[in-house]
Amino acid sequence: MTLAETEHIFAYWAEHPPVYLMVQAIARMLGWKPAEPAIPSLADLAAMAPPGLAVGALGMPAPVLAVEMLRARNQAHLSNRRSSG
Repeated sequence: MTLAETEHIFAYWAEHPPVYLMVQAIARMLGWKPAEPAIPSLADLAAMAPPGLAVGALGMPAPVLAVEMLRARNQAHLSNRRSSG
């Protein structure tokens, strides 16, 4: 979308606002207040699955990061490369 197209859309919205914005404005005038969005804690964010990863939805187990196992595997890989090369 070009800047000119965006300007055209915003000019149109100034004359003809979207219905959901009109309803929201009327509701606010009548005293309605939107619910406060829940802000997740840092621990909640760390526990979340990465975007696009279907965990649990398809019966897949949650990923487990076994740091010690990975370190041992890397050490074994490095020692195999040193002995063969």
